[in-house]
Amino acid sequence: MTKIAVIDDGPKSDYAAMLPELAGEPHVYGHHELAGTEGFAPYEHVRDCEFVSYPEPMTGCSAAADGSFTHRITDNEYDLERTARIRQDLGNPGRSPQSALSLRDKEMMKRTTEQTAPAARYARLETVSDLTGFVAETGYPVVVKPVGQGGSREIVVLHDDELVEFARRHWRDGLMVEQSVEDPMYHVDAVIIAPGYRSVASSGYLRSCPGAPAGEKASSLQLHPEEKFAARLEEFLDQVLDAFATPEASAYHLEVLHTPDDRLVLCEIASRVGAHRIPQLTRATHWVDPRRTRLRQPVGLPVPSGPAEAPEQRGSISVVPQGRPVGAPPRPPFERIDHYEVNQAPAPGAKPANSSSHPCFVTVRGADLDEVEQRAPQAESWLMANLVEPAEEAAGTVAGEVIRT
Repeated sequence: MTKIAVIDDGPKSDYAAMLPELAGEPHVYGHHELAGTEGFAPYEHVRDCEFVSYPEPMTGCSAAADGSFTHRITDNEYDLERTARIRQDLGNPGRSPQSALSLRDKEMMKRTTEQTAPAARYARLETVSDLTGFVAETGYPVVVKPVGQGGSREIVVLHDDELVEFARRHWRDGLMVEQSVEDPMYHVDAVIIAPGYRSVASSGYLRSCPGAPAGEKASSLQLHPEEKFAARLEEFLDQVLDAFATPEASAYHLEVLHTPDDRLVLCEIASRVGAHRIPQLTRATHWVDPRRTRLRQPVGLPVPSGPAEAPEQRGSISVVPQGRPVGAPPRPPFERIDHYEVNQAPAPGAKPANSSSHPCFVTVRGADLDEVEQRAPQAESWLMANLVEPAEEAAGTVAGEVIRT
């Protein structure tokens, strides 16, 4: 009998729906207090799950004694190393701890790919002297980031004269610096299962995620899979993955820079499904649910394929709170809005700290990329003009509402 232990990071995860054949079997240790957990076996909310060791012995050592768990999985990037250690200790197949670390530590990640794919210049930081030396060699702007964070958390872009102010902050361990490249950025989201299954969706950012803490909207347009540049991005994904020891089944979120001299340059790659609006955008454009696909194959369940041809193209727009108390606006009154969803995670008015700090997002439909590029700014302008101020925030909007036309 299949019994799976899941270390979960999704506040709206529904494993019973994603794994209906295993109804009642998943043992879930969650970062969040989930509603509707009747389809799970034991469910336990673990406070500070990322920072405590409790899930490790519960899904590892205790299970080894009676052989109760046949699979141990996570859909959380920050738990990759933990689940890899458990698998190695118990002799289970899957990604090794070293492979997991190479995809979590951003400086190690770039060092690993040096032989297969170019990256912007970078360095690990032990002291502020390392930072000043890097700036002296490369000039401004530079990007300082923690090697183990994600979602644009704690990223700082330094321009002229901002180094002094940065030096007033508390220094923390585990930092790196890289040359800031002001080029268009793309993201490639893939689920790859050997042998034979491959789903790859390429998108271009209208604005990059690092701008989210400053109040910029995180938006992207999904490329048609038959476009030449989409094929080129997929080839670059393979080029990057050639540097890593990869398991038979995994998901990847790759960020790529396109330079003025027509080169592709690695920004980052993570072994996870793209966050927040990206799975919705992929489902709408490719008819593939990347999270569901990623979770089903490792536990031996069949994986449905998408259509032979992609439907109309789509783009997504996430609106961030701009650092003042606001709520999600009403549903945009446009037929071209495919999906509208209110984000229940951040508190209204919370200062944006990462790329997930948005009260809502929409996906916009068009016959081709040009049409989506025209429609997306119109939807964005309407949303920004209709943000709900605290005094008005009584009616609200139903989370997860889907509009299909």
